Amino acid sequence: MLIQMLDLNSERPRCLPGLNFVRLLGENEEAFDILYCVAFKMMDAQWVAMHASYMEFNEVLQETRAQLERELSLDDVHRIEDLPSYNLLYLSNLSFTSLSTNVS
Repeated sequence: MLIQMLDLNSERPRCLPGLNFVRLLGENEEAFDILYCVAFKMMDAQWVAMHASYMEFNEVLQETRAQLERELSLDDVHRIEDLPSYNLLYLSNLSFTSLSTNVS
């Protein structure tokens, strides 16, 4: 999904999200890995919000893609960490840390 969405199969992306992502990749060589993780966290959050079943997988995927495209098209995103959904990774780690602390 990410390769297609960002038009990374072409020599130079033609879409705004792809062009912006290439710029982000120049700033941080781990940008694709981070975006991959953000996409999964975003998809999970969307799945829960939609109360989706496996029958709605394509709808969840389409909504996730649309949200990623919107975020990658924002003017004020200069680093991968500037994506609004980047916080999903932080919140996830915070929850896991809290859970680990309570279990110990």
